[in-house]
Amino acid sequence: MEERAFEQRRQALLAAFPGEPSDQDLAILAAAYRQPVEAFPPMRLFPGIEAQEFAPLPIPPRPKGKDLEKARLGFKLFTDPLLSRSGQIACQSCHNRELGWGDGLQTSFGHDRAKGKRNAPPLFNAGLRSPLFWDGRADTLEDQALLPLTDQREMANHDLATVVERIGARPDYRDAFRSVYNVSSPAIEDVTDAIAAFQRTLEEPTVLDRFLSGRHDALNDEQIWGMHIFRTKGGCANCHNGPLLTDNKFHNLGLSLLGRPREDVGRYAVTDRLLDVGRFRTPSLRHVSRTAPYMHNGIIRDLRRTVIFYQVGGGRTRPRNESEEANPLMPYAGMTSPFLEPFPLTQRERRALVAFLEAL
Repeated sequence: MEERAFEQRRQALLAAFPGEPSDQDLAILAAAYRQPVEAFPPMRLFPGIEAQEFAPLPIPPRPKGKDLEKARLGFKLFTDPLLSRSGQIACQSCHNRELGWGDGLQTSFGHDRAKGKRNAPPLFNAGLRSPLFWDGRADTLEDQALLPLTDQREMANHDLATVVERIGARPDYRDAFRSVYNVSSPAIEDVTDAIAAFQRTLEEPTVLDRFLSGRHDALNDEQIWGMHIFRTKGGCANCHNGPLLTDNKFHNLGLSLLGRPREDVGRYAVTDRLLDVGRFRTPSLRHVSRTAPYMHNGIIRDLRRTVIFYQVGGGRTRPRNESEEANPLMPYAGMTSPFLEPFPLTQRERRALVAFLEAL
């Protein structure tokens, strides 16, 4: 009888976990997650969502032989400002290892200190994701490495041929490309292939990986509570699920700022589909505590404020005057994701959710 009563209490607790739990409540919840993933309490998913269960991300083995040589060449190119027209900007200018492979800025600076309109996406696990960029305009890492070279707000080269000429004029690069690609002078495809090879090495295990692999002491009770909120009450797992903690889809969070100086229509600029106005790619949350600020425009400075943003149901895009009301894109910019449902959290719940995010 006692076992049945305890199980009934446990099931009731997991179905409606309190916002101010006792230590015993937290211990019961933690026990429900300190077991194989298949036995976790179910996620709260919206109708039609087929989310992947959490899983540790298999870390690719370190490259060897020619693959290692190629990755090292890619690293050299990645860190060399020779690739930019000014000779002052390298890939690592916006994607710095010490800053979570981003740059820590709201939006990045480029050629002649031109300020971009987007936050530099971190490069962790970029080799495992597609499409790339906030608007998904690149399908592969090779494409992703190519596009900034001639973007006039980034590296600002007039054409790709001049990039190849500068690289080919250097004896050290000629020797390296001869060794790796067996060519006397590199083609642009060789350059982007090497950079992509380096970027495919940019992943490392996380605290959550260790927990999901069976090291159940990796998360404390508060972090497990945060994981439960993430999977249930917060609804976060509808978009952030699977080993990469992303659905690799595009959603409108109400942050297009249509009609304002920082307007960004997102995916629409790539597809020309009206339903894509204001939609941006769901980022992976792996290493998220190292990649502030957040959102496509870096508008949210930390994880606590990010949680509050979702708590209140995300952003809103509404016309402020007749001119904005007449904008044919405005109705579509206002069509935010149906997943943005407000959800109340106590201060303790918010702290727990942030603590979990810091373990990703």
